[in-house]
Amino acid sequence: MAAGLAAAVLAALGACGGDGAVPPPVDPLQPYRDQVVNWQACDPETLGGESPAYITLRDRLSCATIRVPLDYSNPTKGDAVVAVSRVAAGEPTQRLGAILVNPGGPGGDGLGWSLNLAALWGNASASTTTGQQLRTIVQRYDMIGFSPRGVGASSRMYCGTSGMLRPEHHSSDRSEANVAAMLFNANALGDACLRNPLVKYINTDATVRDMDLIRELLGDAKFNYVGISYGTWLGAWYASLFPERVGRMVLDSSMDVTGNIDVNVVMQPMAMQRVLDEFIAPFAARHPDRFGIGTNAAEIANVYRTLPEPMRVAFGQQASLHAILSKTHRVAKGAQLIAAARGMNQILTDNPDDIRNFTVLDAKLMDYEFVPDSFGDDAEVRGLAQAMLQPYLLAYEPTASPVELSTFNSVFNTVVCNDTVATSTDPQYWVKLGNEMAARYPYEGGSVTRSLCATWGGPSVAKPPLSRAGSSAPILMLQSEFDAQTATEGARRSFDQLPQAHLVLVTGAYSHGVVPESNACVDATIGTYFANGVVPGRSSTCAEPPLPYEGTADATRMAKTSAGETDAAAQAREALRQSLDAIAHSGARF
Repeated sequence: MAAGLAAAVLAALGACGGDGAVPPPVDPLQPYRDQVVNWQACDPETLGGESPAYITLRDRLSCATIRVPLDYSNPTKGDAVVAVSRVAAGEPTQRLGAILVNPGGPGGDGLGWSLNLAALWGNASASTTTGQQLRTIVQRYDMIGFSPRGVGASSRMYCGTSGMLRPEHHSSDRSEANVAAMLFNANALGDACLRNPLVKYINTDATVRDMDLIRELLGDAKFNYVGISYGTWLGAWYASLFPERVGRMVLDSSMDVTGNIDVNVVMQPMAMQRVLDEFIAPFAARHPDRFGIGTNAAEIANVYRTLPEPMRVAFGQQASLHAILSKTHRVAKGAQLIAAARGMNQILTDNPDDIRNFTVLDAKLMDYEFVPDSFGDDAEVRGLAQAMLQPYLLAYEPTASPVELSTFNSVFNTVVCNDTVATSTDPQYWVKLGNEMAARYPYEGGSVTRSLCATWGGPSVAKPPLSRAGSSAPILMLQSEFDAQTATEGARRSFDQLPQAHLVLVTGAYSHGVVPESNACVDATIGTYFANGVVPGRSSTCAEPPLPYEGTADATRMAKTSAGETDAAAQAREALRQSLDAIAHSGARF
């Protein structure tokens, strides 16, 4: 007994360092903080191929994979991996830090987005102050992209089973059978996600902690950031969790970060319908010679409402439509799409016996005069109508499909359901809301009935209080006045709850993603902010350049580019903007 007591005392003394001092607690995250990042040449295919941006910057470009804990609250559960890319600062001795970027989603992959943004800013005009400041950003900051957990080259999330989804019509079909199919499919897809063992660990809190680990592994005391759309939700979460670590943060096209994330899902159909009805339709009405659909904006806005349900599906499935509703300068393409839909609907009305006959309908489309006036582009509008023909026929009698979501949609739904509690867990709440919204916003309003979160079981994390973000460094917010994807009403609510934020509103615009637009006024604000840390007043505005056909060619071109920029340089920057758009909006919801 005496020997055992002596051994116990010696063991206790050893645990206290031999002098009675209590040792510091062991940090379970220290192995992750101590890991050596093995930066190597990037595989160009993971970044979108050997693009001009890749070729220009590959000498400064490197990639790595870092280990992150699957569960930050219990790192013993194992690891996940996160893929990271870096465009090193052009002047390492003048380095101010790193700028991490996220293009949105949730489910968007930012691994190659930082490369294109670095090229866009690095190719700014050297003959203007604004251009010099933008070029300075990529000279003095590392540009960091990453695939958030669940996405791309990181540990991937997948939702799928061997089951089959029920055939669905457009969400504006509020028949009992179609609503039942929507509810069944939402439940089946939610269950497919919940079966994946990764599901609990794909959420904003984990991604934010991954971002902070990247900051630490880069050796930076402060976190600099550009987040677009869902990237603003990420940025606000970071500022709420680590306000003392915020350096220079840009929140572009902001979500409503003040409450439940699904509030943004509900607002989006309203914002999209508003652009179709109150922006594109009036624009088309001002140019009847270009689009041939009349001068009455209300009648043009009503074109979509008169489409049969399969045509609504075909209209919404156009690959160009998402791009149209993302960028103001594509407003003319939106008017052409309405003209195409109106013409095709007229053909269906005039040929009731052939509404499912591809050969006949295709021939009728070839003969139809979509734009009577010689100023319009009849062939281009006809091409849009022809692109709607096959989706229309498939939507006329939809078939069952596998219970499966793309990687993007797997992550999107998992994050939305894991981040915050659902507004309601009663599926009938979402049916009733869908009925109301389908009537008011027929383009996508009824889609809110497909709520995977209603039967999810609740969030896997706790959202930090937004009030904590108020003690961070000044944040720069950028927002288009009529943003079609993250409604400006939500962005303003976020702004009101972030006293240290400075909002720049781009008037007369609906672009989603202001940063890559190269608006000279916005560029000057971004350049000054990152170069010198200077923010504008609490609230200010920048004007959108003239819309197509509503300003001189020179005025429009010069408004879109930096003064003194050559046409060749402007074309190169336009190509980079398109690359950024393609990455940020390849199926993006936010």
